[in-house]
Amino acid sequence: MQKKNGLKKYLAKKAEYVNAALKEFLPKDNSIISQGMRYSVLASGKRLRPMFVILAAELFGGKAKDVLPAACAVEYLHTYSLIHDDLPAMDNDDLRRGVPTNHKKFGEAAAILCGDALLTESFNLITKSKSSEKNINEAIKILAVYSGHKGMIAGQAEDTLETGKWNEKNKTLLEQKLRFIQFQKTAALIVASLKMGAALSSADKTGLKALETYGTNIGIAFQITDDILDVYADKKLLGKKGSDAENNKLTALSLYGKELAEKKADEYIKKAKKAISIFGSKSEIFVQLADYMANRSY
Repeated sequence: MQKKNGLKKYLAKKAEYVNAALKEFLPKDNSIISQGMRYSVLASGKRLRPMFVILAAELFGGKAKDVLPAACAVEYLHTYSLIHDDLPAMDNDDLRRGVPTNHKKFGEAAAILCGDALLTESFNLITKSKSSEKNINEAIKILAVYSGHKGMIAGQAEDTLETGKWNEKNKTLLEQKLRFIQFQKTAALIVASLKMGAALSSADKTGLKALETYGTNIGIAFQITDDILDVYADKKLLGKKGSDAENNKLTALSLYGKELAEKKADEYIKKAKKAISIFGSKSEIFVQLADYMANRSY
């Protein structure tokens, strides 16, 4: 198993691979929309979701280069969600990935349209993957379902529209709402990434189910950690100012406090590791990534 520094080097190498592909796929003209797309996509990012597409494909015998378009498609869609999430009507943030948010750089109208363009183009990009038509159609369906009105959008709606309205009088109901937000807003796209890569490599139902369970649990752990970092992290490393407390959002930190929130993240990571263990020695990198998701400092 790779040590911490080894994992960092591995992640950096994979990120470079994805970044090179993103530069190739992104439009190169000088329209304000194309400039905005490049600006937000190519800002420093961990590229975890594209990595999960690639790793899941490789788990079932696929090649990274064959699913690279689908991996970049997920990053397109993820970036669109961040651009819109930062808008004044939603989280009203002015810093993302260490640089001014898209609407601060190009204006609100351009930011909305940049997000729209990335969302639309993400589905076109999946079709450039090298797989059967059946598998490509399945990958498109997966991304649409997990990012749509019953997926990521549902989580964003609950997170945004419930801001400032919650209280601790009914903790059971609040826990249900929080779990919904955690899965739909964050874990759903991680699950989609894993299932897309696996589907493009003709994974069986058992494998897909294991990845779904793994992705759900690391995704929720990732969001819990994100909630904690939003308040406690070095903002220069985080690349954003942190607005959850200011916006009075329902988060693991606001509901449970730091100590219990960290404990819950650890519990989700244990469940993720158990789910992925069916792949034996092939699960090693997934285990390391699970630990990374809950123990990162930014």
